[in-house]
Amino acid sequence: MIMKKTMLLVCFLLFGLAGSHLHAQMQPQSLKNTDWKTYIGDPLYDTLTLHIRTDSSFVTDKSGNTVVRSVCKVSADTLTLTDYDGQYACPNATGKYKISITADAMLLTLIDDPCEGRGNSLNGIKWTKVVQKAP
Repeated sequence: MIMKKTMLLVCFLLFGLAGSHLHAQMQPQSLKNTDWKTYIGDPLYDTLTLHIRTDSSFVTDKSGNTVVRSVCKVSADTLTLTDYDGQYACPNATGKYKISITADAMLLTLIDDPCEGRGNSLNGIKWTKVVQKAP
């Protein structure tokens, strides 16, 4: 009986350590100064790159043209975006998205966004992390 309890305790500890290690790898704070790429079909039919900086973000199209600039905040597992410039901007409308990161992929899930276009473009879309090439 003692052996069984000891084995269970060891298993819980191992799973707990593995889970906390995985959680530490997936912290949204690691989003700062990262770039993420996705393909958006109808109506854009374009590859977009989301560039997340310390307190701002911007999206570029496949030609490198900036299509929207936003103030962005990351808090726990939530990304908040308020656009202020660009062709697809929704000024005065703040959107909130739950962040899920696994390995080199990010998924944003709509929490609340009065901007229908942004919500449709971001909700449930898989973004792939862009690995910076060494100069």
